[in-house]
Amino acid sequence: MPATLEKKKSTSAGPNSPNRKFPLERTRNIGIAAHIDAGKTTITERVLFYTGMIHKMGEVHEGTTVTDWMEQERERGITITSAATTCSWAQRKEEGVYKIFEGIKQRINIIDTPGHVDFTAEVERSLRVLDGAIAVFDGVAGVQPQSETVWRQATKYNVPCLAFINKMDRVGANFEMSVDSIHKKLGANAWPVLLPLGREDQLKGQLDVINKKAIIYSDSDQLGSTYEVTDIPKEHVAAVDKAYKELVEQISNLDDEIAEAVLEEKPITPELLKAAIRRQTIANKFVPVIGGSALKNIGVQYLVDAVVDYLPSPLDIPPAKGMDPDTHEPMEALTDDNGNFCSLAFKLWSDPFVGKLVFFRVYSGTPRLFRHAFERRHRLQSAHEQT
Repeated sequence: MPATLEKKKSTSAGPNSPNRKFPLERTRNIGIAAHIDAGKTTITERVLFYTGMIHKMGEVHEGTTVTDWMEQERERGITITSAATTCSWAQRKEEGVYKIFEGIKQRINIIDTPGHVDFTAEVERSLRVLDGAIAVFDGVAGVQPQSETVWRQATKYNVPCLAFINKMDRVGANFEMSVDSIHKKLGANAWPVLLPLGREDQLKGQLDVINKKAIIYSDSDQLGSTYEVTDIPKEHVAAVDKAYKELVEQISNLDDEIAEAVLEEKPITPELLKAAIRRQTIANKFVPVIGGSALKNIGVQYLVDAVVDYLPSPLDIPPAKGMDPDTHEPMEALTDDNGNFCSLAFKLWSDPFVGKLVFFRVYSGTPRLFRHAFERRHRLQSAHEQT
């Protein structure tokens, strides 16, 4: 069996409209969820900057970020309501580094969620429509109370996750402690694929466990846009080798292809290992862990690469369960052959300039059918109010 991603031939002609700019297999619908002040909005801002969606980074403490749009959010420096945004990303070709979708442009739809427990319903509504999520943890505190809440919510809706250990530049940051807290408090099968290179004021970049390379960010570049891929410094070789052995061991316990290669003493290539990690992450059996610092602009580009490599497209997960609006019979959104629609509204928003908005994810059907359904619901609601 080749170490490549499985092609979904049966669905390639169905879900994709000929007018779709990005086919579904090149789309990622993700959310960023965590405890308050773990760095969710800062990560979103960096992703939008590096993908070219904005030309200047905003800061939470300055009230200038894209996704914190409400006046109350900008004043307090917190996220109150989930915000949806979109960007596109193509993995860069780099010497000695294997990336599954190298050079193929992808669309990434992002929902930045609140961290306060008071607004946890916002997080749950968002997780219902997501295909994957980035769970962010504070490198000093590790797993915190709201971290556990959002993790339970993601587990409830079977959302595959990446773990990003953020704030590795802060005094007291401890990557190993944070990973250990994920094991003990969340019971997650989470293992590093990108280690932080240094910590606190010595944080310089990341160590790629799979490709065995170091990513060192330029000190002179304030925005972290440039970095150099080099061989691993000698003092970090032992740590990377240890992390690699643990990673292969954990994946071999889950994936038959890797287990077979280990038993037959065949080389575990980056292609083979990454394909296995993707399969097990999508199956909710494994959580890749990445270290970095969004505020210091270290590690965000490789975090986006990991989103593309490991998190599922809409075609990689089971069909969403819907309900026929007329018969109330259950139906699978992606396998309905009668043109019936299936959507899920997950957010209501009152905009001072536009008015009332409803955000919903479309799983199947056409705009005409959606309009018909909303008109029908409006008529029924009006008739109910009159009676």
